[in-house]
Amino acid sequence: MLTKNELKYYSSLLKKKNREVEKKFLVEGYKLVDEALNSKYRCDIIISTNAFAEREDEFIYSLQKKQIRVETVKNYEFEKISDTINPQGIAAVFAMDKEEVFIAGEIILALEDVSDPGNVGAILRNCGWFGVTSVILSETCADIFNPKTLRASMGSVFHLSIKRSQNFIDDISKLTGEGYSILTAHLTGENIYKLTLPEKLVIVFANEANGPSMELLNASDKLIHIPKFGKTESLNVANSSAVILSEIKRRESA
Repeated sequence: MLTKNELKYYSSLLKKKNREVEKKFLVEGYKLVDEALNSKYRCDIIISTNAFAEREDEFIYSLQKKQIRVETVKNYEFEKISDTINPQGIAAVFAMDKEEVFIAGEIILALEDVSDPGNVGAILRNCGWFGVTSVILSETCADIFNPKTLRASMGSVFHLSIKRSQNFIDDISKLTGEGYSILTAHLTGENIYKLTLPEKLVIVFANEANGPSMELLNASDKLIHIPKFGKTESLNVANSSAVILSEIKRRESA
C-alpha cells in the first residue's frame, strides 16, 4: 500500500528539478512502461489503478514474479501522478543511470536548444526508426524524461545512447578529431540530395525559432538543407530530421 508521502514523492517526479535531484523519472502508459521494463533502466515500483490491475492481471502477475514492487491505488490517487487527460491506469518509476556511457555510432544526431518536448521526443523516435542510436543534446534542450518527451518518443528514448552535454560545441567539435564531419541543418545550406556524404557524420538540428547559434555555425563543416518544392515557409524540426535521416539511410542501403 502506498502512503500519502510516497504518492506525493512520486508525483514530484513530474517536475524536472525533482527528477534531477532524485535521479529518478516517472513513466506512464502501458506501452511506455513495457518499453522501459525491457531497457537498461531499473524499475523501482509499478503503480496501477485497481481497474487496470484487474483487467491486466497476467501482466501484473508477471511483474510480481520478477519481484518488482507493484502497488494499486484508487483512480483519484493515480491522477496525482498522471500527466495525461485520460490515464490508462499504469505508471512506473525508474532510476536514471548513475554513469551514462555514451557510445558513438557512425552517425550521431545532435540537437542544439530544441526546447519543445514533443519535437525532441519525435526526433528520438525518428532515430529509433532509422537505426541512429547515438544522440547528443545541449543542456538547453527539453528534458528527455519530460512526460511529453517520453510519449512523443514512443519509448525510443529507452534504447538510445544519449549524452546530455554541458559543453555542446566543445563536445561535437572534439568529434572532428575522431574523423566525424559536422553537418548542420540550415536554410542556406547545400542541397542534401546533391551532397557527397562522408562516412562518419554528426547531423545537427537547432532551435525551432532561432536556428543554429553562431558558435555552431562556426563549428560546422557544412550546412545542409532540404530543398523546397512548394510555398510553405519551413519544415518542423522533427519532420526535417526524418527527411534527412531517410536520405542518409537510403544512400547507405543503395
